[in-house]
Amino acid sequence: MATNKRRKKSKLDFKKVALLSVAVLAVVIAIVFAVSSTDNAPDYEYSPTENNQTNNVEDSKPSTEPSTDPTTEPSTDKTPTEAPSEPVTSAPVMKSFYDAVKYRSPDAVTADIFKHGRNLMLLNREYELPEDFKWDLVYWSNGKHVDAMYLNCEEHNAVKAVDKAAYQPLKDMFAAASEAGVPLNLVSAYRSIYLQDKLFTRSVNTYMKSGLSETAAINKANRERTFSGTSEHNTGLGFDILEKGNYTLTESFENTAQFKWLMENAENYGFILRYAKDKTDITGIMYEPWHFRYVGVEHAKKINQLDMCLEEYIDYLEA
Repeated sequence: MATNKRRKKSKLDFKKVALLSVAVLAVVIAIVFAVSSTDNAPDYEYSPTENNQTNNVEDSKPSTEPSTDPTTEPSTDKTPTEAPSEPVTSAPVMKSFYDAVKYRSPDAVTADIFKHGRNLMLLNREYELPEDFKWDLVYWSNGKHVDAMYLNCEEHNAVKAVDKAAYQPLKDMFAAASEAGVPLNLVSAYRSIYLQDKLFTRSVNTYMKSGLSETAAINKANRERTFSGTSEHNTGLGFDILEKGNYTLTESFENTAQFKWLMENAENYGFILRYAKDKTDITGIMYEPWHFRYVGVEHAKKINQLDMCLEEYIDYLEA
C-alpha cells in the first residue's frame, strides 16, 4: 500500500513540474516576442501626410500654358485654367517695365491717364503709359481677375485678357452680334509691353534685312506698329475684332457683314473704330478696320457724332 501511495505522489509531482515548465516556457516565449517586436518598431509615429505626398510634381501644379491653337474659341468654362494658383516667379525683376524694352519711343511723354478718365486715356506717338501704371485686367474667357505682371511674362502672352471696364460691354456686343447673325472673333486684346517690343523689333529687323538703315527701319516699323507703352493693346482697352473663324487682319474685313454691323452698333456698347481711313494723318497709324477701342457709351456716341478720332476728341474736350 505504501508503495502505491509513493507512486501516485510521484506522478502528481511530475504533472506539477510539467505544468510549471510549460507555464515558464510560455512566459519566456512571450518575453522574447515582445523584445523582438520592440526592436523592429519604427522610431517615429506614422503620418498620413508624410507618407502620402504626391511623387509627381507636375500633377500638383496647375498648367499655365495657354492654347496656341488659332482655331480655339474662347472658353465659356467658369473655372479658369489660365490663372496661376501660386506666385509667378518668371517675371523679370525690374524697377520699370520699360527696362527690358529695346525700342522705346524717343518722343513720347507720360500720359495723364486720369485727366479725362481712365477710359479716355490717350496713347500714341506722343504719349506712353506711366511707368507706375496699374492694370485692372480680367480673363476674356470667364471674367476672373488676372495679374498683369503674370501676363507680362513673355511666355504667357497668348492668354486673352481685357480691361475690367470693357469686359461686360464687349461680352454684350459679341452676344448681340451673334444674335444678329454676324458672329465675331476676338483676335487680340491685352498685349504685354514685352510682346509689343518683340513685334516691333521683328519689324525693324525685317526692314533692315531688306537694306534699310536701323533709323529708317524704325521709322517704317512705326507706321505699322507702335512703340511699347504707346499701343492701346498695352492697356487692355484696344481690341482686334474680325468675323468668327477669321484670324487674318486685312483691310478686306471692311467688306464683311460683321464690319458693317460694328460700324452701326459698336457705339451702343461704348466702342469706336480707332484708326479710321480718313484719320491716318492724325492718328499716325494706318487704316485698321479691325481695331476697336473702348471709351464708354457716352463718349463713343459723341465721337461718332462729331466724326472725330480720339486725338481730335481729346482736343475738343480741352478747348
